[in-house]
Amino acid sequence: MDAATRTTNTVLNKLMRRDGNSADACTLWGMLHIRIIRCNNLRNLDRLGIRAFGKNPDKSDPYVTAYLEDYRLLKTRHIDDDLDPKFDEDFYCPVGHSTKGITFRVSDKDLLLDQSLGKYFLPVKELVQFVDEKDIEADSSLVAGDLKRVGLHKVVYLEANDSSLKKDLKRVIKLDKKKAHGTLEFFVEFIPVRMLAKTMEVPGTYFAQTKGNSVKLYMNADDDESSPEVKFGDGNVWKPPRLWRDIYDAVCNAKHFVYMVGWSIDTDQYLLRGDELKQAQDSGEYNPQIGPLLKQKAEEGVRVNLMQWDDYSSGIMFPGMMKTYDEKTRRYFRNSPVNAAFMNMIGGETNTLLEGQSKKMAFTHHQKFIIVDSPKTNGQGRELLAFIGGIDLTEGRWDNQKHPLFRTLQSDHKGDTYGKCFRTSKENGPRQPWHDIHSAVRGPETVHLIQAFEERWRKQADDTQLFDFKGTGFLDEVELENSGGWCAQLSRSIDSRVNEFDRSKVQSFKPINIDSYDWSAVKDHTAKSSRKYDTVRDKIVQYGRCLDQKKGRLVDTSIHNTNIHHIRRAKHSIYIESQYFMGSSFMWSKDSDVKCSNMIASELTLKICEKIAAREPFTVYILLPMWMEGIPAAAATQGLLHWQRVTIEAMHQKVKKALDDRMANSSDYGLKVSDYLNFYCLGTRETEQGSEATGNPETEDEKVLSKTRRHQIYIHSKIMIVDDEVVLIGTANINQRSLDGCRDSEIMMTSWQPDHVATKDSIPTGDIHAFRIHIWAAITNQMDDAFRNPSSPECVKAFNQIAEQNWQKYIGEETVEMDSHLLPSPFEFDGEKLRARKGLKDGCFSDTKASVLGKQSLIFPEIFLT
Repeated sequence: MDAATRTTNTVLNKLMRRDGNSADACTLWGMLHIRIIRCNNLRNLDRLGIRAFGKNPDKSDPYVTAYLEDYRLLKTRHIDDDLDPKFDEDFYCPVGHSTKGITFRVSDKDLLLDQSLGKYFLPVKELVQFVDEKDIEADSSLVAGDLKRVGLHKVVYLEANDSSLKKDLKRVIKLDKKKAHGTLEFFVEFIPVRMLAKTMEVPGTYFAQTKGNSVKLYMNADDDESSPEVKFGDGNVWKPPRLWRDIYDAVCNAKHFVYMVGWSIDTDQYLLRGDELKQAQDSGEYNPQIGPLLKQKAEEGVRVNLMQWDDYSSGIMFPGMMKTYDEKTRRYFRNSPVNAAFMNMIGGETNTLLEGQSKKMAFTHHQKFIIVDSPKTNGQGRELLAFIGGIDLTEGRWDNQKHPLFRTLQSDHKGDTYGKCFRTSKENGPRQPWHDIHSAVRGPETVHLIQAFEERWRKQADDTQLFDFKGTGFLDEVELENSGGWCAQLSRSIDSRVNEFDRSKVQSFKPINIDSYDWSAVKDHTAKSSRKYDTVRDKIVQYGRCLDQKKGRLVDTSIHNTNIHHIRRAKHSIYIESQYFMGSSFMWSKDSDVKCSNMIASELTLKICEKIAAREPFTVYILLPMWMEGIPAAAATQGLLHWQRVTIEAMHQKVKKALDDRMANSSDYGLKVSDYLNFYCLGTRETEQGSEATGNPETEDEKVLSKTRRHQIYIHSKIMIVDDEVVLIGTANINQRSLDGCRDSEIMMTSWQPDHVATKDSIPTGDIHAFRIHIWAAITNQMDDAFRNPSSPECVKAFNQIAEQNWQKYIGEETVEMDSHLLPSPFEFDGEKLRARKGLKDGCFSDTKASVLGKQSLIFPEIFLT
């Protein structure tokens, strides 16, 4: 084993080990493919623990779960009244965990409380096997210490899970104790990360990649080109497109249909502002106001279908906890030719009435995309055009990189003065500045967006209202291909309760033939039978299905899997913007049983630590809100900040361990977490000059802010850029709600230019590279050449210096003009834990009495906050 490999394996095992984990724990980084095959001779707990005989007796209703400590890998459907259930369910589980092993649990589904039928523990070391000298003799390209791909197929004896079950044994017919709880047959294989696909296309997902697309990348609802010029590639200059202007033009130009999906859609908002708004109004053609515009198109005979989340808490007299205007929009389009459908989330079939109602209220349809028919860019015929990303067509979203606070209250933002971070009025302000990201696509990928729209519509609305595409040619992917040169791949978070998946795809699912593997019998006293295989070859991972499953329900978790896939592919840098950042509870120092187990934080941590061990430069930049939307001292906001803080703290602690290990075993010194991992936010201030505030400050917040004249710029975007070669843009935040698949519904499009790919030594200089630099130039108001190489120490230093200089302006006593908005996060790492950044009074955000670090909520369950 060479030094680099030895160091990498050692570091990864050390850093992911939780306090209290013994040396028996190993880090599994890669994927577990698990098949739950069947159980036999289970005990019957529906008949007082006595094995039932006779015709159609009431029997146990078994299901199987599997865990890595507190982290649940899978849950099968339950099978009614069967002591010999056959499941045959496959699960493809990404892992990045320090674990002692997999615990399989067989349980009996009951109305009030499920009971244990038995368990089996599989030690992790049965799945961890290294390349050795014998392997290298057979293939000199192998590296000693690399992990092998290992599979196990077992029929195991279940053991008692708790003391009550052991007591029940006294009442059953006397049997061999080893066989008293029945058997479980399963297959499991561990595929290490080095042996998984590194392709741009994510394998095993519902939507395959498409080629021949054109993609546009948008920053904010409007981009006024006031940012410093960005030159890239071979003398190119980035020309920023304007989202709401383009959406207005697209809807105006639609001749056949408009499909619109939103979390919130406000019919009163204007897609155009300023002179453009006046020109459109004076022309007497299409109204730039969203509601009237859609009605106009529908009255022309264009099929207009709108899907909006139905906030379960809203009603005639109450706008709802989220104030998404669903009732207002419903009333506006009632008795109009616009087909407006309002859809809420649905609780699980196994939920109690209270659980079902609370899930309807807590979880949302969060997707945001628009599809229209459009003239082709060459003017010959028509094609599909789609918009997808984080920006809702609702109040407060229209903004540009200037992010005014008081200066547009009576002009561009009149009737659109939005703010949820303080108690302020529309007359006095300030408004809440908004930073967001979106994208548009022409080409074959639009067909997948049509499919995503119609699958939801068919499940929760009237499918006779869908547009009839027959004879239009709009769904012909070959005809839709263009010379744009982009590839794209759609992904979602959604399940079969609210989505009608393609039956032909579902019917094509079939288990992988595991008998084709090169098995060897293994002696195992805990098993009725056991066999094993291992390989050092990079065999292609076969996927028997393109959807996950939970409790027998079909679930699309491809957004989560896509994020993981591209983080693992990363060579140089990752740039992220997200409204929330929490997850990987399995690596928290406490509360590891919280159901916030998405793996984004752990994958970023593992990638950084892998690069540290290999002594390769690598940087992760993460832009978050200063605090989540809401009054910062409120219990919900403080709870959100708490779970975000423990996530980020765990990342810092593990990266620090990796750096300490490297410095202890090399001549390197002075390395800091901030050389590799940094968190930021945005903020702005403006003087009284040009203010359009018209009232006298009344609330305490208005009185304070009228003097300090500062506000965070709210980060609502959901974007990840990896190595400047691939960009992921959609509606999913980095939290469990967005990535679970069974909570909020989400959608995301991954895009890349095949002619612009990263190598081991360089990043590409295509449109994605230019777009990232454009964002950075806009939020810093400067074009620093160091931005061109984000993994370089020079870039990290320059970015952090700009942020620190702006921080001093933001927290300072003097009210100043800020045209550079990048700030460091309001917390910092002291080598052991996170603390409030220096300069903040009593550890609170400026102009508030709210803790930067948050506080665990006693009111709101973590499932609602994470």
